[in-house]
Amino acid sequence: MLDRIAESLFWIGRYTERAENHARLLDVYYHLREGGGEETEAIWKRIAEAIGDCALYEERYEVYREYDVLFFLTLDPTQANSILSCVAQARDNLKKIREQLPSELWNLLNGFYLWLKGVRPEEVIQPSPHRFFQRVKEGLAAFQGTATSLAMRDQSWNLLESGRYLERSENVVRLLQSVGDVSPEQRKGSYAYTIAVLKSVGGYEAFRRLDLEEITLEEVARFLVLQESFPRSVHFALTTFDRHLKAMRDQSDKSSSALERMIRLAGKARSELGWLDRNDITMDTLASVLQQLLNTNKQLGEAVAKYFFSPGREVIA
Repeated sequence: MLDRIAESLFWIGRYTERAENHARLLDVYYHLREGGGEETEAIWKRIAEAIGDCALYEERYEVYREYDVLFFLTLDPTQANSILSCVAQARDNLKKIREQLPSELWNLLNGFYLWLKGVRPEEVIQPSPHRFFQRVKEGLAAFQGTATSLAMRDQSWNLLESGRYLERSENVVRLLQSVGDVSPEQRKGSYAYTIAVLKSVGGYEAFRRLDLEEITLEEVARFLVLQESFPRSVHFALTTFDRHLKAMRDQSDKSSSALERMIRLAGKARSELGWLDRNDITMDTLASVLQQLLNTNKQLGEAVAKYFFSPGREVIA
């Protein structure tokens, strides 16, 4: 497969997953602004830390306010990680390789982008941001559902999904980092954030099935890092990423040393994660565990670029 096609497929997967993650997180955290605990500005700062570039935000705005943060993270076309920018970049990559995927996917993503581009900032806030984020989640779920239903299980599919699951792993780690830095004095008040973390990944009901006596950040972190059967855990995401790499190898008609190196690296990352025990994740160790996982995701992303994609070529990413 040509490098330009492979790279576009990989980034379509990453950007659509990133946009959905942002919508999920914002939808749930938005409702915390009226709750107890931290001040409203602190809540918005936590959201920006989980999703956006705080340094860039602080260059543009003096304080973390609802309108400014929502615009920055949803509709700001000059902010590379806003929902609009993620969808636009996924669309631009798909436009280049439309012949590689079912036409329904282009129709869905293009239509969704045109709708999103036409949304005014005030429409996000009034009458309720929930409606906007629900529409975003539904649009991206339709794209993913159509891909799952119609796409050939070939190398194009595996590249698309490998990008999606690598992105998912990183998003979960960053999400946990956004609530994992509370001080011992603040932990009693972190319950609302802990619930928000679970709900933002659709994991509240699954977590409750574990029959734990209480919902603590420590237990939620263990669940979202180690749970093998939950689709939005780090373990599940990296395992699926590894599986798609191996599927690409099995479908190739010639051996690739670059792909083999990538598979070994992904396998090593998955094995290291597999060695983690519940007792390895405590409030005292959480920050270091999450940083190591973030480093692993970064290494995997860099390895994909190094092994699969040509350097020095312009690409929308």
